Amino acid sequence: MAANCHDQDKRPSKILMTADAVGGVWRYSLDLAAGLAHENVQVLLAVLGPAPSPEQRLEASRFPNVTLTHCDCALEWMSDPWEGVDRSGEWLLDVQKSFEADLIHLNGYSHASLPWSKPVLVVAHSCVYSWWRAVYECAPGSEWLEYRRRVIAGLQAASQIASPSHTMADFLVNEYQISRAKVQVIHNFSFAADLRPREKHPFILAAGRLWDRAKNLALLDRIAPDLDWEVRVAGSASGPEKSVTAKCVRTLGLLEHDELLREMSAAGVFAHPALYEPFGLSVLEAAQAGCALVLSDIPSLRELWDGAAVFVNPRDERAWIAELNALSASPERRGTPAKAASSRALRYAAEDSLPSYLSLCGKMLNRKLKEAAA
Repeated sequence: MAANCHDQDKRPSKILMTADAVGGVWRYSLDLAAGLAHENVQVLLAVLGPAPSPEQRLEASRFPNVTLTHCDCALEWMSDPWEGVDRSGEWLLDVQKSFEADLIHLNGYSHASLPWSKPVLVVAHSCVYSWWRAVYECAPGSEWLEYRRRVIAGLQAASQIASPSHTMADFLVNEYQISRAKVQVIHNFSFAADLRPREKHPFILAAGRLWDRAKNLALLDRIAPDLDWEVRVAGSASGPEKSVTAKCVRTLGLLEHDELLREMSAAGVFAHPALYEPFGLSVLEAAQAGCALVLSDIPSLRELWDGAAVFVNPRDERAWIAELNALSASPERRGTPAKAASSRALRYAAEDSLPSYLSLCGKMLNRKLKEAAA
């Protein structure tokens, strides 16, 4: 898979990329690393926070261009994390001294303001302020002001910012007063497209962290007794700071990625009632697997999937029951959105996003060279 960057764009040969093992950033990082392998780019994946599981370590080891290292520390979106964030920042600078990456790719904000000698790309997957406003419909309290200060400092220090959707990009500009010219939208992608849909079975699948209020999976647990099909939920019930217990849905736990894809390929419907979702890799993979999508009617999901999914108010339980039961009762009614979703998923492909990513990296490297020569 050639990326076709312009000849004048310098290519990175080594990238230091931060990640965590808790959420979708892990999947994003591995998919990106897989694409970069075709471009002979070496990736040092610096995992912050809870340790990767043995399964995650095994998965990362399958990529010949990826080296994994880990720092056990608090993540910036956790409560009072700053001692750990500062410590992990010092660790990252030490890691860079030995790895000597051409470019620093941060899947977070705070560490962008460190004294890096190389260009810094911040990828804005989410943030506490956008999460909080979506979930609670108000601004976070004063206890999050230090977080806000550090996010703004990181965004201002970054050489460039990438966002997976225009919705998230607009939030960064409006909330943190960042120049729109500094933010480029590069959609996430998934290599799960090679998994072809199997025969569909009568169950509804959802995927996400059960402990994350933004995923709103408790809604499915509440309405499950009123649904005609079984609801299966894949994802961890225990997070770094809390745990939950589902009562009415069938919980599958935290599945290995291949197992999750098999569930998607068999599911008749994929339900995603999220209150907040800047992109949603699970939605993309479900579309690739031929599921009919029932999604929350929120701006980001409308932006990405309008015309290719059934949209429902994430706070209207009766509407979710009605739409899910209507789809369960009619193969024909499921077929139309499933085909539309499969077609729409082709927009979010590595063939589009990876060249954009490498081109952006090249421009950052060229800019750094010009600054050094001035």
